[in-house]
Amino acid sequence: MITARDRLLAGLFAMQLVAATIFGLVLVNGLGDSTETVVSSGAAPGDVVDPLATASAAPGTAGTAGTAGTAGSAGTTSTTGGTGSEATGSTGAAAAAAKVAKGAPIKIGSVVTQTGAINFAASAQGTKAYLDRVNRQGGVNGHRIVLDLRDDQLDAPRGRQQAQQMLADGVFAFAAWQAPLTEQDIVPFLEQNKIPLIGGYGTRPEYKSPYAYIFQSGHFGFEMGRFLAQEKDVSRPGVIFIGGAEAANNAQRQAYKDGVKAGGKTLRDEDIVVVDVTKPSYDDVVTQFRLAGVDGIATLIDQTAYNRLQQSMDRQSYRPAHVANPLFVDPTVRQGSTTEGTLVASDFAFVNNSSPEVQDYVKTVRAQFGAKAQISYLGLAGWISARILTEAIKRMGDDITRTNLMKVMDTLPPNIAGSLTPPLRFGPAAPGHDLNRCLQLGRVKGGDVTPYKPYACDDKTYG
Repeated sequence: MITARDRLLAGLFAMQLVAATIFGLVLVNGLGDSTETVVSSGAAPGDVVDPLATASAAPGTAGTAGTAGTAGSAGTTSTTGGTGSEATGSTGAAAAAAKVAKGAPIKIGSVVTQTGAINFAASAQGTKAYLDRVNRQGGVNGHRIVLDLRDDQLDAPRGRQQAQQMLADGVFAFAAWQAPLTEQDIVPFLEQNKIPLIGGYGTRPEYKSPYAYIFQSGHFGFEMGRFLAQEKDVSRPGVIFIGGAEAANNAQRQAYKDGVKAGGKTLRDEDIVVVDVTKPSYDDVVTQFRLAGVDGIATLIDQTAYNRLQQSMDRQSYRPAHVANPLFVDPTVRQGSTTEGTLVASDFAFVNNSSPEVQDYVKTVRAQFGAKAQISYLGLAGWISARILTEAIKRMGDDITRTNLMKVMDTLPPNIAGSLTPPLRFGPAAPGHDLNRCLQLGRVKGGDVTPYKPYACDDKTYG
């Protein structure tokens, strides 16, 4: 029986989704301020089309500069579902070997979830700001970088269609993706078409593919579990994470259990809660943990979920030790007296770090986007992907092919990202591109993160 309370919760949830969508659309429009980003004429329905979009070249070649659109105009173009954009194996091989002409623009395709239940628009800002600066400085080896940026709206079929369209439009490579649902099943597409992805959200199939280079750690489960278990006041740990495919969920459960065990504690199956990204309230989870005596939690959820979880914890005065992921200190997550002391595990430098390389990211994004700038872990992820892609292209010289890009990527030095990441493990060796195997731990103080424990690394693989 549906009660009045159920109707109220459903109504509030619907209002939150509408508000998130409207807010996301405003942010997407804000990304079109620079002429270096192009959303091609093959955009899916609902994509924002840049008013200075350039024309695209034939499949397998770099896009060439086209005619600028009318300044100040914007619109959308409907397509017919990507007919003809699915390359065959032989076509993919030919495209991989095709060389970008000297001085021709290099077109990069990026899918970032910017509207829907989650918003990773900060990543798009970081990528765009870095590549725009590269272009202002003359490009890379005489090549201008053209960014074709899409929003999958947390819709996997839409993201797959966008990838097909970008391939047909002539993108040289994919880079700086932050689209968890699209990326979940994108590896067969990458491998069929022999097109590399340089930087992404990081789903388990991507860490095993020779075509996906993921700079974000796949070791959150194990290391967060170990960090949590090492806290002296934790006797019964619990875990909350956003679920995906069943195999990935099972792998994540095992990673957390092994990490907790490595820290000298035991994680019970009933104290592992897998939630959907759209979960409207965490009251039930908090009640379950509180009654069971769970006194320490590790959480791998998104920004909206962190706000909802904290609200539920505050309502029930539940104060466990808490190891969160870097999205906990995203600007959209409410900080206050009850979030003080929360531990934050991260595979990258914290954005309030005073190092010149971190502050270079902060200052550049703020200078370009002004009041619309989103400075966060996700933004740094986009920035790092753009930086590593650019460094790889520099090392390719005049041999700009997808095959050579992958060859160069597999030989990059561990410190290619400087102080922004721990040392990365490049190379073609099995099990694939598990490049970042480390996490550090900070502690929230005054809404910011202060150092707590240095990077810890492992060679565990799951799934």
